[in-house]
Amino acid sequence: MNSRPPNKFLSLLLWLLASMLTSPAWAVELATEQLRLGFDDQGQLLSVTACHPSCELDSARHISLSHETGLVSFANLPEGQWELNEKSVAAEHVLTFHGPEDSFLRWTVPAKGYGIELSTQGLGEVSLQAGESFRARAATGFGEWLEQVRYLAIDTGKVRQISLDETDIGEIAAEWVGFRSRFWAVLITTDQPVAYSLQTGEANPDPKLIRLGTEENSSLQIYLGPVERSALASVDELLPNLMYAGLWFWLRWICIFLAFLLGGIQSIVSVWGLAIMLLSLCVGFMMLPLSRIADTLQQQVNRTEARLAPELARIKKEFRGEVQAAKIIALYKTERVHPLYSLKSLLGVAVVIPVFIGAFDMLAENIYLMNTPFLWVEDLSRPDELFHMPVEIPFFGSGFNLLPWVMTGLSIWASLLHQPLALQADLRQRQVRNMILLAFAFFVLFYTFPAGMVLYWTTNNLISVGKSLWASLAARRVQASA
Repeated sequence: MNSRPPNKFLSLLLWLLASMLTSPAWAVELATEQLRLGFDDQGQLLSVTACHPSCELDSARHISLSHETGLVSFANLPEGQWELNEKSVAAEHVLTFHGPEDSFLRWTVPAKGYGIELSTQGLGEVSLQAGESFRARAATGFGEWLEQVRYLAIDTGKVRQISLDETDIGEIAAEWVGFRSRFWAVLITTDQPVAYSLQTGEANPDPKLIRLGTEENSSLQIYLGPVERSALASVDELLPNLMYAGLWFWLRWICIFLAFLLGGIQSIVSVWGLAIMLLSLCVGFMMLPLSRIADTLQQQVNRTEARLAPELARIKKEFRGEVQAAKIIALYKTERVHPLYSLKSLLGVAVVIPVFIGAFDMLAENIYLMNTPFLWVEDLSRPDELFHMPVEIPFFGSGFNLLPWVMTGLSIWASLLHQPLALQADLRQRQVRNMILLAFAFFVLFYTFPAGMVLYWTTNNLISVGKSLWASLAARRVQASA
């Protein structure tokens, strides 16, 4: 049976028609190493694709923003004929849109970088907004914390973050104002002090701000790019302050140091997942002196508990109420033990927590993990989701994430290996039980977190298993030689 060959001319015609119907409505396009910009014939910015580190790389992380009324639009655009004048040199591209009544928009776009300058005349208020592609990525559980979109107001040494759900914000003024997602930021500053109006509330899912005022002439600078230290600093020294903005300054320095260390490790091993695992190992090695102090304090607490346990058990069995409390206090005085002696063991936790918070925030905002695979993980900036389950579990979602199970299994294994010789059997069991409960609490906390962070803590738990195995082996040798 002969089949009739397709009409190539008709196919080509249909393809051209479909392209015309689906193509964006911008009239002018401009491409640089990091940006792809689309303007309408009056100079309003309709579309932006920002890439990191370069749009020329297939592996580049990117975001594409577009809005039918303009990402950067103006309230008082004169009606009439507009003319475009283009000028390009090695370092920058200049697009000047001339309109009626001596009005104009002049865009100065660098050949490399994310900072754009805009000069206007006779256009009044300017709006800066983002479309649906800037909305928070879908997430479940505690993972939703990371994907929030929020407004930013940046002044010297201070960053104010404003939720899109807040109401009654009023007007705000700052050196830089804009909005950010987890990995991308859109910011604006002007050559003179002005106020901004923010669009907030549940009815407004997308960020939008309006620069108030009707100056005849104005000059603006806009940042459209990644939340990445070198990219931000290349535009303004203030902008890196928006990174880890919710932390105290000393915690931010921990994040900066860990990011520098992770980048150095990755430059050697080339694989980000392996670099995260080695980072966990390096941090554990650097904290070894403090960990030894914490272990020594824990051993002191264990010996004290073992010494007091028989008498405390007798007192709690024979006495009640105030008499029991008085007997326990008297025992502490006799044994020269402070009633809060057990808090010594918390010093080890106090050492770990700041580094844990620093590692968490650093990995949460690290754009290099975006779309980066490792082993079965397709994207280290998202939960690993080994497979999609047919049902959705409240809070946990429908993805089966394997890494949190591995992390928790290693934590339970390390807990079972934890057998301090100074403690009696019942006290050891109680301590192991508490450690296992803590492991399950971390499972709930981490299950919906990005795979990069879970990988870091999984490696930490693997190191704990190794240390526990070594300690158990050493204890057996001591018992065998006794």
